[in-house]
Amino acid sequence: KIPIWHVMENNYMYNLPLGEFAKLTHRSMTTFKNDFKKYYKTTPGKWLLEKRLEHAKNLLRSTSKSIGDIAFLSGFENPSHFCRVFKTRFASTPSKYRSGN
Repeated sequence: KIPIWHVMENNYMYNLPLGEFAKLTHRSMTTFKNDFKKYYKTTPGKWLLEKRLEHAKNLLRSTSKSIGDIAFLSGFENPSHFCRVFKTRFASTPSKYRSGN
């Protein structure tokens, strides 16, 4: 079997359904979720959201890319959804975070 961490750490920024992550690890969905929980101590959905938000935060600090581009590069399909979850997680909009406010 391919290690879950290898697939997840190299592919979290792609907007893939969980079933695709399971396929990439050569596991059924049930086995994938169980193995994921054993390794990461959380659910795949929660882990992906947190990892993508941290990636977006780093891009906001280190690039001048647009908010929409950062959303897509971080695995979010919809920039408005990205802005909403970013604000919920960090108590700041992506634009305000970037400007340091």
